[in-house]
Amino acid sequence: MVDPLPFIHKEVPTWATYIQYKGVWDMQDLYEFVASFFHRQKFKFYEMRYIFKKPGPFGADVQHVWEARRDVEEYYRFVVTIYLHTFDTQDTEVVMKDGSKRTFTKGRIRIQFRGRVETDYERRWEENAFYANLRNFYHKYVIWKKVEALWWDNMHYNVLLKLQSQIKERLKMESEGFEHRYFHKVR
Repeated sequence: MVDPLPFIHKEVPTWATYIQYKGVWDMQDLYEFVASFFHRQKFKFYEMRYIFKKPGPFGADVQHVWEARRDVEEYYRFVVTIYLHTFDTQDTEVVMKDGSKRTFTKGRIRIQFRGRVETDYERRWEENAFYANLRNFYHKYVIWKKVEALWWDNMHYNVLLKLQSQIKERLKMESEGFEHRYFHKVR
């Protein structure tokens, strides 16, 4: 069904944030860390796409698309999409301090974080035009401030920026500080 009032949004996206890194990292550890982060936050984690391109002269090119969803209430949910692009990568074996050998990835990585708050995700209010107009009125006049001020802020600061900061700490980047740590309810 076509939405009669397309300017009333059923989803409220955040702006994209990025991490760019060049160096050595443990890809398996990074994947497990992101999956466990979402598991601790009560999200369902999906690996949507994995694209491996032929290695060129500088190394392989791999793209991952991960998505995490959490139904917060019966009317809205949080969706976080992570685009992870590694290029010029090569596997290197590193000897640890205890003498064991581990395989790390050397190259460049670019991670994009996008989040959105979806409302009426079960599409209960799309049976007919009257319900769609009622939903639009509900969004525009009743809950819009709650969507902007509470739900979106909660997802952006407590999920997206927290994950970005923890990934920076995991990669041992220079900017390890989490500037939003002392905002309301953020630790």
